[in-house]
Amino acid sequence: MPNDYSGLRWGVATASLGMNPIHDICTKFDALQKAGFTYTEVGFGEYVAWVRSELPNLPASTCPPEWSEGGEPDPSDTEIWDAFYAKTDSFKALAAKYGLTILILQPLNQFDGWPEGSKRAEWVRRKAEKWLVLCSKLGVEQIQVGSNDYAEANAPDEKTADDLRWLAEYASNLSPPVKIAYESWCFSERVNTFEHTWKIVQIADHPNLGLCLDTAHPPLAPEYGWNPTTGEGWTDAIYADFIERVKAVPKEKIFYVELSEVLKPVVPLGKGSEFDEWRAAGNTTRNDYFIWAALGRPLPLVGKNAGESVKDGNDMGHANALQTFKAVLDQGWSGIVMFEFFEVLRMSPADSNIPYKYANGAALSEKRLLKALQK
Repeated sequence: MPNDYSGLRWGVATASLGMNPIHDICTKFDALQKAGFTYTEVGFGEYVAWVRSELPNLPASTCPPEWSEGGEPDPSDTEIWDAFYAKTDSFKALAAKYGLTILILQPLNQFDGWPEGSKRAEWVRRKAEKWLVLCSKLGVEQIQVGSNDYAEANAPDEKTADDLRWLAEYASNLSPPVKIAYESWCFSERVNTFEHTWKIVQIADHPNLGLCLDTAHPPLAPEYGWNPTTGEGWTDAIYADFIERVKAVPKEKIFYVELSEVLKPVVPLGKGSEFDEWRAAGNTTRNDYFIWAALGRPLPLVGKNAGESVKDGNDMGHANALQTFKAVLDQGWSGIVMFEFFEVLRMSPADSNIPYKYANGAALSEKRLLKALQK
């Protein structure tokens, strides 16, 4: 008897549907509708851009530049936040026009782990309050919180857990409430493994706090994943141990899953990789794990460039995304599944077809995953 996966809610993160200014949110919504999707995960920066396109006379953000992420307003920018709140119904209506429901806003980043008593520790809580109210007004079910990747965010796990507990409690008291999904980012300086995020979630011990399991970050986790500059790591034995740890997490604490593959660094960074030029150009101040995570994450079972640049098996990725997803499903898990894949070099050109190519690629990935899961 075939497995029943009808309870899964499949969607695509808008951040994965193009990175050029011509790839606006309306184009991405249209691409998702044409590909048959009814759910999406919206990037906060894209909501900011849309509101500013609707209200071009909004003042500039007064957020300290060194603290700003994606042009976000400072918590004290009341006029901007009021505009963000006022436009939520229009944005939901825009999504509905394309047959879409927005399930998740992402990512609330650089939030956790600032040292007790520091200026930024207090500031990020005021920022989070603004974000969470926006989430509630948008009617999203969850917000993704990525593990802080700033070296200065070096507070002990107990402080990080306290931050997330506070966030989960605040979000639970909104109407409607918003769930907090904590995700390990492989390029974080401190919390860069799935296991570490799970440890912190356990310490925090709040029913409104769980995990986002992204299949791309463990294969690049510095502790056991591939090193992008050597290609070493993420062996079959390492993966076998990893997946047993995933299975040990109660299914109700995995709030949602993000799917992408990861290219194995067969030709590592600095040794002739196709990503070397982008790296040398100084396109990011983040580390090599970030570079690989941003440029080398194709769609599962579809491969590089939405399948258009697949020459051999290495172009499909070797992160075991299908196997990880199956291990979660085999525990009886069912919920939100978002495709979140990144190939910056192929997503950045001013090509109007990019959102449609990748949305169709995600639909093909879903079809192939479901077929493979039945074997």
